[in-house]
Amino acid sequence: MRVVQIPNIITAGTVMNTTIHSSAIGVPQMFGAAIQIEFSGTPTGSFNLQASADPWVANPTAAQVPSNFSDVADSTFTVSAAGNVMWNISDIEYNWIRVVYTDTSSGASTATITNASANLKGF
Repeated sequence: MRVVQIPNIITAGTVMNTTIHSSAIGVPQMFGAAIQIEFSGTPTGSFNLQASADPWVANPTAAQVPSNFSDVADSTFTVSAAGNVMWNISDIEYNWIRVVYTDTSSGASTATITNASANLKGF
């Protein structure tokens, strides 16, 4: 079994006063993933997962930036205080995942991301 740990999918210190997209995480041949986002301050908004079936290219030198993402059903966490959120994903059938934070403070929030990481398991 292969285990892949990916730190900093959202840079620590990112202010949560606008829409934020994590880096796209390629998940081909992965059967499970855990994603954790930790934040301080008083955010006003929500996190959710998005997935993409855009092709995965096995060539590591090829530029791979998926452009078609869809919301993953029942993956939304509304936040209004410092804390963390975590998703435990099994039976992954898509090629890419990412986290999106949507700010509802009209840009006034001073909350920040303190840690954002992913742990993948597969073949």
